[in-house]
Amino acid sequence: MPTNQRSTRMLYLDDSGAISLNHSSGAVVIGGLSISSARVPTLTRRISGAKAHHFPERDRPSSWELKSTELLTPRGWRNRRNRALVLEVARILGGLDCTVYTASIDKARMHHSMATKTSLPMQMQRLVEHFAVECVHRKEIGLVVMDRSNDRLDAHVSHCVASYVTSKNLPLHPVVHYVDSKTSEPTQVADLISAARRRTIEGTSGMRVLNTQLASLRAQGLTAKRTHTHRPWTNQVVVI
Repeated sequence: MPTNQRSTRMLYLDDSGAISLNHSSGAVVIGGLSISSARVPTLTRRISGAKAHHFPERDRPSSWELKSTELLTPRGWRNRRNRALVLEVARILGGLDCTVYTASIDKARMHHSMATKTSLPMQMQRLVEHFAVECVHRKEIGLVVMDRSNDRLDAHVSHCVASYVTSKNLPLHPVVHYVDSKTSEPTQVADLISAARRRTIEGTSGMRVLNTQLASLRAQGLTAKRTHTHRPWTNQVVVI
């Protein structure tokens, strides 16, 4: 099939934690999910349905976000309905052949302080490196979508990813698209994924089981593959 006729695989991402040593987070994670673009509408409908089912008393599902700061804190995770909603989200991802990705920096392992403008592109490039393996395997073209943050930082990260994709001839669109998580259920799910991984590294009670369940969602047939830098493929990337 010619390249311009390949289907698109979306990689929705969000970040959790801050790289500053003065920030209370013990890790910095970028994480999210890859999904065929044709299945994005179904994912959105099912996530909205899960919101409505578990919290029928709240406003229409499109008016509120899945937020890790509410659902995955120690207190939030002890809430039965919160747990049920998050676990249903994981089941929805599994039913739509999604792959969950994370790229983490454990701040306890850092040898010196770093700035976000350095750490974020580093994590993004490592994610793209492994996502590209899945795109080749599925014969799809990848497209990275991320929650909007700071215009200058977003432009910097997009430029770094574009340069990396182009120079390595990876099967991805050479750009990062930014969206508002308020209107993007897949990006809200990415927030949960990145936070679950960060809180696991930090040792938050209950998160390890959730993180393991999410990390088990991955494309079949990739564990023996290697990236263009000859690293073994993984969907849970440890940067530092």
